[in-house]
Amino acid sequence: MKNSVKIIIGLSLSLLFISIGAVVALYVILHKSLPKYDTAFELQGLHAPVTIYYDEYAVAHIEADNEDDLFFAQGFVHARERLWQMDISRRAAKGELAEILGESTLTFDKLFRTIGLRRLADSLWKTSTLSEDSRRALLAYTKGVNAYLQHVREKKASLPIEFDILQYEPAEWKPEDCLAIVRLMGWELNIAWHIDVALADVTAKVGYEKALSLYPDYPKNKPTIVPVTVDSLKKMANVLNALHRADKAYREFSGTLGSHIGSNSWAVTRSKSATGKAILANDPHLGFLAPARWYELQLYCERAGINAAGCSLPGVPFIVLGKTDNIAWGLTNMMIDDCDFFVSLDSSETFQEMFEEIKVKGGITVPLKVRLSKHGVVIPNDIYAGYQGSSSPLLGSYVISMKWTGLEQSDEARTFLELLKAKNWQDFRNALRHYALPGQNFLYADREGNIGYQAAGKLPIRRDQQGFLLRNASKPEQDWQGYVPFEELPSLYNPSTDMIVTANNKIMPDSYKYYISSLWEPSSRAERITELLQSKDKFTSSDFERMQSDVVSPHARQMLPFLLSALASDVLPEHQKPIQFLRNWNADFTETSIAATIYAQWFKQLLRNTLRDELGEELFQNYLSLVNAPTRVMAKLLADSTLSTELRDSLMVQVVRYNSWFDNVQTPEIETRDDIVRKSFDEAIAICEKS
Repeated sequence: MKNSVKIIIGLSLSLLFISIGAVVALYVILHKSLPKYDTAFELQGLHAPVTIYYDEYAVAHIEADNEDDLFFAQGFVHARERLWQMDISRRAAKGELAEILGESTLTFDKLFRTIGLRRLADSLWKTSTLSEDSRRALLAYTKGVNAYLQHVREKKASLPIEFDILQYEPAEWKPEDCLAIVRLMGWELNIAWHIDVALADVTAKVGYEKALSLYPDYPKNKPTIVPVTVDSLKKMANVLNALHRADKAYREFSGTLGSHIGSNSWAVTRSKSATGKAILANDPHLGFLAPARWYELQLYCERAGINAAGCSLPGVPFIVLGKTDNIAWGLTNMMIDDCDFFVSLDSSETFQEMFEEIKVKGGITVPLKVRLSKHGVVIPNDIYAGYQGSSSPLLGSYVISMKWTGLEQSDEARTFLELLKAKNWQDFRNALRHYALPGQNFLYADREGNIGYQAAGKLPIRRDQQGFLLRNASKPEQDWQGYVPFEELPSLYNPSTDMIVTANNKIMPDSYKYYISSLWEPSSRAERITELLQSKDKFTSSDFERMQSDVVSPHARQMLPFLLSALASDVLPEHQKPIQFLRNWNADFTETSIAATIYAQWFKQLLRNTLRDELGEELFQNYLSLVNAPTRVMAKLLADSTLSTELRDSLMVQVVRYNSWFDNVQTPEIETRDDIVRKSFDEAIAICEKS
């Protein structure tokens, strides 16, 4: 055998053994922290034996003799499978990401240190806001998490691979960490303020009246709040945009980006159920994460009267949405407007100042000054400079404060602990009295066949019935006037229709005396669910499962006539087949639908061709990121037409006037609505042909 052949064979075998070794090593590293489900543990802190059974889907079923042990075991189970997720969540909430991830996450730490989720969590634990039962459950859960950490220290378990990669070990768990994670989730579902920023930006660009036409539902006779110059408004918009960018970057990092991440829930009474029992369905859409946002499990303690199953939040005890022997409940976001910005020019105003130190990987410590005004957290130059590269000239004279209900004290732990034990509608509502954020639609069903709905959360009382314009901090009448009493929050029990639907849609008619929000999701999902529930007399759980997979869009049905009307005279040969697809389409967005693909691309181009010429690319993208607002507004703009009589060539003729947004200001012609609709369709077909 030639030497060259021997060398080739030797190298090949070496590479083969190295590859096998690498695969084996990678397998060991990736699997070392996976739990062994057929294992017994002796843990310090338990009062009696606890049984944890894992079914074929690896769902944990925890059975304990007492309540303390039940939540201890939940903490242990969470840490055993989701420790990295829990640690990264508490670090985000407390502003400690840069310590392990470096300067790339320093802006996130500045954001959350400024907002003060950790300060609030620490304060909650120190004060008497939490009930004794809440404190006891949080302590038990915390001990369970730390019991697992002790196992790791004793080499009886391994940390997830992420800790090895980043070369650090998690700190002891504290009850305050649970509270901080709850507030972080509240912040992630706090999106109404995004339109405050967008509207300030659009107003600075195109003027107040035209900007209002891009805001859904705002009455035209409402006054402006802060009379400022265009120059000052632009600077304010820049400051708020810096805050929005920091928040958006965090949401991209955490996988929670998108106001379109909505949820559905609906229920029918026993009268509309084929089983003779109430049926409730809930599908929260909080984005795809790995690992998942939720951790499914069952909690059983006969002595405490708890037998519940559903979805829990890693890092927090209890079950967030699920069922017991007596009731079931689901959640959707209320879309509550729970945040406002107050602008002050008062040079004599005093502030509470705090100084934070942010640790950054590599041994660096970054100082941060946080100021609190009487209206809330002051937006600092640190966040502005992080995106603009310099200090804001506006913040030298103006003070912009953010007031958010999430910085108020409340006891959500008590709510979910009492839900585990609730036996009926009254118990259910009493549990929700302690709930503040994030504002949620709680849907209810019980074993007797009843259904109900209760809005829960702190809803600010605003005299001016609006929540998106910048507020004048010097005027007491523009302050929040407290919160809506629980008894006056929207509620519904066993309606005559035998069904209740919530899908982030508008909650109450305009006659409701309190302002809730204007940033509702489009009514399309609620319309479709209602349509399906009205399609037959009786339903089964299988029917509900099929409904959750339904992809028919009433919004597309509403928009399609505008498109087909504009294309009525289109004779281009290449357009005839696509037009025929659209004419025969039932607004069903199946993955193989050609018409759905054409429509989706058309709507995308329609938004761009209608708004981008005046907003510019950056502002257009910022507004587009709201998703639900532009989706609703576009339907309003398409329908906005007036018929006027004008003198032309000595004749009085009737002329249709369309919304001015359709005119492209960058061309000498005056484009109409149908011009833009046709242009968008033409571009959509061209894009589809290239794909």
